[in-house]
Amino acid sequence: MREGLRPEIEMSWRRSKLSGIDPARVPEPTLLDPSDSAGRLLRSARPVLDELRVQLAGTGCGILLVDRDCRVVSRVFDSDGMRLAMEDVGVLPGVALSEETYGTNALGTPLEVRQGVVVHGHEHFLEPFRRFSCYGQPIVHPVTRRIEGILDITATDKTANPLFVPFLARAVRDIEARLLEGARESDRRVVDAFQLAARQRGIAVAAMGQDILLTNKAAVELLEPGDHVALRALAAEVPAGETRTLEFTLSTGGHTGLRIDRVAGAESGALFLLDVDETRAPVRRTASPQDATTRLRSRLRELRTSVSSLAIVGESGSGRSWAAREFAGIDIPVLDASRIVVEGEQAWCTRLLGMPVGQWVLIEHVHLAPEPVLALLSSLVVGGGGGDGDVVGPRPVLTSDPPVTVRRPVRDLLARCGAQVSVPALRQRIRELPALVTALVHDLGRDGVRMGPSALTALSEHAWPGNLTELRAVLAGLPERPPAGAIRAVDLPEEYRGSGRVARLGGLERAERDAIVEALEESGGNKVHAAARLGISRTTLYSRIRALDITV
Repeated sequence: MREGLRPEIEMSWRRSKLSGIDPARVPEPTLLDPSDSAGRLLRSARPVLDELRVQLAGTGCGILLVDRDCRVVSRVFDSDGMRLAMEDVGVLPGVALSEETYGTNALGTPLEVRQGVVVHGHEHFLEPFRRFSCYGQPIVHPVTRRIEGILDITATDKTANPLFVPFLARAVRDIEARLLEGARESDRRVVDAFQLAARQRGIAVAAMGQDILLTNKAAVELLEPGDHVALRALAAEVPAGETRTLEFTLSTGGHTGLRIDRVAGAESGALFLLDVDETRAPVRRTASPQDATTRLRSRLRELRTSVSSLAIVGESGSGRSWAAREFAGIDIPVLDASRIVVEGEQAWCTRLLGMPVGQWVLIEHVHLAPEPVLALLSSLVVGGGGGDGDVVGPRPVLTSDPPVTVRRPVRDLLARCGAQVSVPALRQRIRELPALVTALVHDLGRDGVRMGPSALTALSEHAWPGNLTELRAVLAGLPERPPAGAIRAVDLPEEYRGSGRVARLGGLERAERDAIVEALEESGGNKVHAAARLGISRTTLYSRIRALDITV
């Protein structure tokens, strides 16, 4: 590591090294296709860029605009010399200049740290970039608070001019103001479409824009907050300006006809028409498809009388202990392997062997147990007997992190169990979020807390690395009686108010995102190994991580 780097630059260099970047070589440029978000950003930024072009005359500087995927969407140069110099290091329209690919720079690094960054010449990670000094400032959407892109000013001086910061900050404010105007125009189109559709009789009408949700009386009576989350996800799969008709399953268990109209000229705006005409057959109240919780309960019930040991695996906070109690009863005695370091191996094992023969016992966090304890547990697992007379001790129910993340001896122990049940992470159960929120609120003794549609939508957009434990903590901190009656997105902690990106992924994109997340987990976060598992290049993996809003 180079001596004398500022702390924020040193951390960026560390990330660049972990990404396996060769500082002596400019990577082969990866050109990405334009996106809807890039088009919106460029429309808002174009008048500001035209003004900057005039102001930069004679300065020898250049301006770069990238979108939220760090893709170059616009370039402004004062001279051909600056343009050729930047093209010489691969700065071309459409190229993704992320920190994972190009190392420390004033476009990828601000996107990584979510704040403005000055990068002097020698602070660039790539040696060919060290002839430039630059400053990059994030462009934040005033409504969604999501970063829409980065605006950068670059010069060939060794040290960035301190006037770069206020100069660029003003330009960014102008772009953000135009983004807000565009959002208002988009929402106006949604309102107009809703008002026209609401004149029809016998239908429930709902409309969603970037920052609005509209419903007529029939839709208020028909739709629960969880339905709004599902409708927004379905709309994301319909191209702008097109219509799709399907049958929609309601949170209450019934289903009805649904038509989705993507409103032309409205960013993410959609109109929903649900058939509740009293002249047709009434909405059928049928059982909805099994969710993950129902399937898990059913599986545990099947295993209850057929195995003498069970491994329950999943991420921390996903509900492993709940599943163990569903299987063996709420009174099952518990031993926590994380306590072995405090109690000592002998005392802990003595407690375990003191349990009655044949009694179920929950061994929490077995992946933390030392190898001698794993050997003892293995003897109990193998000698469990399952009711045929050869029980040698208590019957263990083990909880562990996913097998791909634990040591080989732990994996061997889990494989020896009579069965293995996987508890899905919360991010894989987002469709169940309304029901899970209701259950947790009840468990917390706060039945008076009611979640509104905007809050549920925001919560559905979070990645939930802490799973149900994290969700429970968020719900426990909510106001008992919010001013608006129901909890809104603005009542949530700031980091849980939603970025919008994940929730609007279509079915294929969600599947792709899950595959990448799984590959990263199996590779211990090593992107080179994850790319090899997926059969794609490292550069492609980086671009998809950014495009699918994956946090690594």
